[in-house]
Amino acid sequence: MIKQIRFPLFLTFFYLFAYYVWIVSWKNHSYIQAFGGNLFSIVVIGISLIWLYTAIRISSGADQIFWIILTCASGCYLIGEIIWFMTESVLLRDIPSPGWTDVFYLFQVTLILSALLYKIFNQTKKQERIPFLFDLSIVIVVAATFSWHFLITPLLSSRDISMNELIVSLAYPVGDLGMLLAAVFLFYSVTKKNQTLSMLLVFIALFIQAVSDSIYLYLISIGSYFSGSLIDPLFIVVMLLLGLSGLLHTSSSAAVQSEMIVARMNLVQIVMPYGGVLVLFLFMGLHSTGFDSVTIGSGISIGLVIIRQIVMIVENQRLVKLYVHKTQELEISEERYKSLFEYHPDAVYSTDLNGRFESANNACNTLLGVTNETLIGEHSLLYVDDRDRDRVTSELKQVFVGHPRSYETRIIAHNGRDAYLNITNIPIVVRNKLVGIFGIGKDITINKQNEQKVHYLAYHDTLTGLNNRIAFEEKLHELIDNQTHISSDQNISLFFMDLNQFKRVNDSLGHDIGDQLLAAVAHRLHEFSGNFTMIARQGGDEFTLVAENIASDSTLHELAGRIISRLEEPYSISGNIIHCPPSVGISSFPKDAHSFRDLIKHADLAMYEAKKKPTNGDYCLYEPSQEMEY
Repeated sequence: MIKQIRFPLFLTFFYLFAYYVWIVSWKNHSYIQAFGGNLFSIVVIGISLIWLYTAIRISSGADQIFWIILTCASGCYLIGEIIWFMTESVLLRDIPSPGWTDVFYLFQVTLILSALLYKIFNQTKKQERIPFLFDLSIVIVVAATFSWHFLITPLLSSRDISMNELIVSLAYPVGDLGMLLAAVFLFYSVTKKNQTLSMLLVFIALFIQAVSDSIYLYLISIGSYFSGSLIDPLFIVVMLLLGLSGLLHTSSSAAVQSEMIVARMNLVQIVMPYGGVLVLFLFMGLHSTGFDSVTIGSGISIGLVIIRQIVMIVENQRLVKLYVHKTQELEISEERYKSLFEYHPDAVYSTDLNGRFESANNACNTLLGVTNETLIGEHSLLYVDDRDRDRVTSELKQVFVGHPRSYETRIIAHNGRDAYLNITNIPIVVRNKLVGIFGIGKDITINKQNEQKVHYLAYHDTLTGLNNRIAFEEKLHELIDNQTHISSDQNISLFFMDLNQFKRVNDSLGHDIGDQLLAAVAHRLHEFSGNFTMIARQGGDEFTLVAENIASDSTLHELAGRIISRLEEPYSISGNIIHCPPSVGISSFPKDAHSFRDLIKHADLAMYEAKKKPTNGDYCLYEPSQEMEY
């Protein structure tokens, strides 16, 4: 931030240094001294207006209006300086006091005070504004009283003073103190919205102006002020600081929050009004001899203090009632949250930003198989299945940056029980800061088990436990689709098989024996699962076996022969000895077929060719000539 305003800061200090060098260098040439000083003022105020305009451009709403009014105030001061320059350096006349320059200088004071009051009424709370208005009134009364006693009374006793001189003499100190108090209140307001470096510069500028105006009025009252005085650069420093505050507003508008601000605000509230009244009473006791301005000011100020206290008592009573009402609402809200948390049927918990449990309801403790005392402080990932831990960690990273997430995972409870959870994680945000994670875990173990059962039934034959036709077709399609770049050692071999005497067994021994026979055949085929990618039942007595990357036809012969030999062996089922040898047809991709449909068709043709052989059970590899026979 400081780097961004390094040049404006350098310009401010350089201006102050150059102005004083000019005043000292030409102290014996009053005209040149005043001429250069006036030009210094006009140029620098112009720069300040440009800086303030940048704040107007990037602001909006009430904030923009504040900077517009502040810019107008600086414009009034510029007009006053131009009138001063034209009168003193061009027309070579004495500056009248009061005169048009005072009109525009007082316009500047009025507009700055208006800007501060506008910001106060738009950006502070009502309970802050009420005591401020009384504090402002008290300070103004105290300032007016001392100004009357020290400035006006000597002028009245020395010569006749006009109403304009009276107004100007009172307006400067009263206006300056009003601005200063408003800036202090705004910067130290409990809302902390205006505690910025920009507002601090405004406060410093107004403090310098109040001091400079007081010195200026004192010099005027004793007739010692002259153009080119050492206090002249201070007035322009005020303009530069106001412009710098506008420039700084473009760099940062973030509020600085601190608990110490409230304490300092209370101290300022006590010192400014009550300290002023105390000083006024002490002064009245030491110097007042009758019914004079000090006595009147003391009476008015103490009256304002009493009214302020009455208003504050009424306001405090209202706040107490509001506090009791809000407390009751908070208790009800807490009870509702506690009921929702404790009696929720699903696992509800919260963790810190490190993922460690901070709270958990009874359902969560029961699900994880631990007590609340054991769970608090443990890392939530300890209960996540190792297979899901990386994925859950990735989900939590999204929550840590403020994004709610919902996902499924497997957990392992403390007692070893595993479960499936559907977890919803929500970031816990307090005062725009992420402080933890809120989680709700719904046990979906039964749902998952049912899904697995449905999936199993959809892809498996209920009688034999083998893959069914749907699973077979999906797998074969997948294998063929993946064989985009076929090499000499890559192939897919399909064994299509049925049982030669199955219909006789079904008809003579019954469907129950037939079903047991199919299950026994499937059991024997399962012995070859190491040689095949998939073994499936197509329906009835038809089976398919898929093998990949068979090295040669001799290997196909050897594997088919082993299957025939194993399935030719008799079956003993319910006291019946059953012989049911198979016929097997074999087709290979891409040697015999280039599509799913052709691969099945050619294996089926080869199977019927095997049935023609004299042996009861046999196999046959596909040959193109077989198609000519059908």
